[in-house]
Amino acid sequence: MKTLSATAPAAVGPAAVPTLQIQDLEITAATGSGTTTLVEGFTLSVAPGEIVGLIGESGSGKTTIARSIIGLLDKNVSVSGGSIGLNGTTIRNADENHTHGLRGRSIGMVFQNATGSLDPLMRIGTQLLEVVRVVQPALKKRAADELVRTTLADMGFADVQRVMRSYPHQLSGGMNQRVAIALAVVNRPALIIADEATSALDVTTQAGVVKVLQGLAATGISLVFVTHDLLLASEICDRIAVLEKGRLVELDNAVDLVAHPREPYTKALLDAIPNPHEIAAAAAARV
Repeated sequence: MKTLSATAPAAVGPAAVPTLQIQDLEITAATGSGTTTLVEGFTLSVAPGEIVGLIGESGSGKTTIARSIIGLLDKNVSVSGGSIGLNGTTIRNADENHTHGLRGRSIGMVFQNATGSLDPLMRIGTQLLEVVRVVQPALKKRAADELVRTTLADMGFADVQRVMRSYPHQLSGGMNQRVAIALAVVNRPALIIADEATSALDVTTQAGVVKVLQGLAATGISLVFVTHDLLLASEICDRIAVLEKGRLVELDNAVDLVAHPREPYTKALLDAIPNPHEIAAAAAARV
């Protein structure tokens, strides 16, 4: 199985520097009998404002890659080769790890289960303000309050004050997921990692969250969208990277990948969709 080059389309001027640059990434896990390779030779770049999907079955390595970017690998798992760069600066390789100081500041993470990101005993507004204070301690209270209100409004909340006064249990699952996205973006990071961020939502709520994510990309924020749902990826992503057993097997823009898949594994993922014409239409609608 070959490893593909995964460079984004060339840009002109300052935009030529990708937000995220992963080069020949290797991730291994220590086991009782030695080490196991989880990700091998993975290369990918994400341009400013671009949404790139990581697609694959359970165990394909997509979540492991996402967690390596933000420095949340399990204790027995490590980057053993290659590098991860953010805005032209290496933040992670086999010898150095500078990801921790970037979490929340330059890189935001949205998890599948919003309740894991929210404190059930704290009002939503207070949680967002705490995140702002940690990253921007010099920001005046009035400016911090305005930043929180603006961010919640950007998430599609009509009654921002009510949401700020609410506890997580007083909001719906979809509303909490949008709050979780707000926590990830309130400090305006350059990169958002969304790991199965919509898979626990119903179709209507999912569509609302997708709209929010696309709106973030329109402001120049880059997104890595981790999902097992190829139909959803075709709706939201500019390009899709397909992973199998820790290796990149195919990378293309969403329209071409679903219309003309080259690799047998990608074709198998498409064949598993009940209505393949639906996915082609979803991808074409984004052009």
